[in-house]
Amino acid sequence: MSTFLLKVLILIEIRENMTRFIVIRHCEAVGNRERIFQGTYDGEVSQLGKQQLDYLALRFRNEHIDRIFSSSRKRAQATAEAVNRYHHLEIETDDRIIEINAGEWEGKPFSEFPRLFPKEMELWDNHPSRFIAPGGEKMRDVYERMSAFVIEKAQQYSGQTIVLASHGCAIRNLLCWAEQIGFENLGDEIWCANTAVNIIEVDDALHPHLILKNDISHLPEQMQTLSSQKWNSK
Repeated sequence: MSTFLLKVLILIEIRENMTRFIVIRHCEAVGNRERIFQGTYDGEVSQLGKQQLDYLALRFRNEHIDRIFSSSRKRAQATAEAVNRYHHLEIETDDRIIEINAGEWEGKPFSEFPRLFPKEMELWDNHPSRFIAPGGEKMRDVYERMSAFVIEKAQQYSGQTIVLASHGCAIRNLLCWAEQIGFENLGDEIWCANTAVNIIEVDDALHPHLILKNDISHLPEQMQTLSSQKWNSK
C-alpha cells in the first residue's frame, strides 16, 4: 500500500470516529417577537415559529440522526419534535442545555433594561463573559455546562450524530467553546437566528471542530425572525 493511500485511509478512519452534534436554536417564540427576555421562562411558540418548524422538519427529513436532546422549554421541545417528525426517535430532555437563568430579567422587555439594570445591560452588550443578572446564573456557568454536556455525550456516543435543541445565549457560549476563541471573547461570537443549524464535530481526543455555523438556508427570507431586527447586528 502506498504512503498516500495509507494517509487517506487514516483520515477516513479519523473522520468516522467523529461525533457530530447538530445544534439548533429553537424556533421563534412570542418572547422573541415581542423582544422580551425569556431565559428559562417557558413562553409559547409564535405563529411564525410554527411555520419555521415545518421548513426545519423538511430539512432533516432524510438526514441520519442517532439521538435527540432538548431543553425542557416548550420552544426547544417543539424544535426537537420538528427535527424528529420523520425519524420517530426518543427525545431526551436535559436542562444542562437550557437557556441562561436571568433571574430578575426574565419576562421583562429589553427596552426597560437600560433604566432598570444599567450596569448589567452594559455588561450584556459589551462584556457578556462578565454578565450576571440579579438573582441569575453566571455566564461562565452557561459556558461550562454547555461544553461539558457535549464532551460527556461525545464520550458516551462516539461516532454518532446527535441533535441538540437549545437556546440563543446557550448556543453562543457553545460556539465560543467550539471555535476556541477564549471565553473572555464571548462578545465576538455571533447570535444565531431562530432554527439556525450549527454543526460541531468532536474527535476522539474531545477536541471540537466547527463545521457549520448559523445556517438558515432552509428558511425563506420572509420566515426569518431576525431579518427585520437590528439589535443583534453588533
